[in-house]
Amino acid sequence: MAGMTRTASILLVLAALLSAVIPINASPKVVGFPFHKEVRRDVPHLHRRQESVEVVIGNAQILYYVNVTIGTPPQPFSLQLDTGSSDIWVPSTESDICTQSRRACQVGAFDSSASRTFVDLLRNAFQIQYVDGSQIQGDYFADTLSFGNSITLQNMTMGLATEATRGLGIMGIGYAAGESLAMENPEAIYPNVIDELVLQGEISSRAYSLYLNDLDAENGNILFGGVDTNKYSGDLIALPVQNDSNSGSLTSFTVAFTSLSVVDGSGNNQLTRDSIAVPAILDSGTTNTYFPDDLANAILEGVGVTTDETFGNVVACEVGNEEATFVFAFGGQGGPTINVPLSQFVTPLFTSNGNVPTFDDGSEACSFGIYGAGNDPVLFGDTFLRSAYVVYDLENNQIALAQARFDVQDSNIQEFTAGGAIPGVETVASQVTVTQTFSGPLQTQQATETATASIVGGTQRSATFRLGTVTASVGTESSPAGMASGLGVPSMERTAFLAGAMALLSFVLGGGVVMCL
Repeated sequence: MAGMTRTASILLVLAALLSAVIPINASPKVVGFPFHKEVRRDVPHLHRRQESVEVVIGNAQILYYVNVTIGTPPQPFSLQLDTGSSDIWVPSTESDICTQSRRACQVGAFDSSASRTFVDLLRNAFQIQYVDGSQIQGDYFADTLSFGNSITLQNMTMGLATEATRGLGIMGIGYAAGESLAMENPEAIYPNVIDELVLQGEISSRAYSLYLNDLDAENGNILFGGVDTNKYSGDLIALPVQNDSNSGSLTSFTVAFTSLSVVDGSGNNQLTRDSIAVPAILDSGTTNTYFPDDLANAILEGVGVTTDETFGNVVACEVGNEEATFVFAFGGQGGPTINVPLSQFVTPLFTSNGNVPTFDDGSEACSFGIYGAGNDPVLFGDTFLRSAYVVYDLENNQIALAQARFDVQDSNIQEFTAGGAIPGVETVASQVTVTQTFSGPLQTQQATETATASIVGGTQRSATFRLGTVTASVGTESSPAGMASGLGVPSMERTAFLAGAMALLSFVLGGGVVMCL
């Protein structure tokens, strides 16, 4: 190509090298990965169930992680599971963040000199910057990636971070077009973990389903190449993945979000927004839900959320007992609707010393997982995804949604066939088309400074919604949600990540965690 830069040429060479090292197996299978919220250092145990393979994924309060091993002999890691990015990367033992703070990398740092299967592919070529400003730079390498003892991918291409602003690595499971290499040159993509699962014969189709389960549940799962029909109720309805306006290609899991209602415990609408028609990214790597600003502000005002520079958005924890429901709709008429209980947005809040912040009246403060997106993309993170059973079909460029059934232990796994439709889907809601204007890797979590339990105030709102009554354990009818005053809240996901970091630290040190998601 005329005028091609040296970097672009190198990237194309790298893409060719990566393609050359992929062994192909003619016997594809379905691969699944259940996760548990038990937080500990164990490398998870993989076992096959029917045509699926399952690996333990843990939940460290705010983020979801999968335990893997890399290299020969294997080195254990906990990686954040992220549908909003496409690369796997791990911090190097020689990276700046690991050498400056051993604690930052206690969930895994890779010693390339200790692996006899390590292949250095390209130095100083891996770089990625997330929405929250986190920056990662380093090398591309190939090595053995294993999920427990049953699934092993040979010559898996990954990033090795030598400079990083966060010590927790990521397993990106998005489109290959969203890889770091593709950001600079769309032709320089390489097979990511989903591609490798197909190419190395572990699954039949580039597709997976995600079941995060209830906020307080002990387990959930991700199932590559299959759908578990026992994990959802009602119809599984598909939506077309929407194009990126800059590239014209599919780089994120964007769907058409078309309406929202907030319904109180008596079934009365407290807020209704129809015909919204905005692009929304379904992203497991994001803790909270980010609406267009006008809609977010209406919700924050209605619930009576307080916003503070230190703690972000908070409410009295008892708000989580209110029997209100947020009803999300997608794709226009006939599209899927997902009911999200208010309780799924109210999560525990902890300071760095383990204290729970309180309001002036002494009531405990909790994080409230809704924010305005501002100039960033509309993101539906874990506070939404816990209530949905989501199938990501990268072969047919569709996402299917159904209402999740909480705390279901048994399974009925249906396998994808090569190039086949999503099992169980009879309807594709394609009436509404939107265009995603944002491109790039998503991450909205990063470490924060130490916070105290003292709440200094901030933007205080008087609740206008009547959300229902508190549970019998409280014994009295609640005032409108969020009426406690004097509250301060953590900035954006700061508190969320702090809680997750504390949980991870505890699990790294071999102990249990009091927090549960």
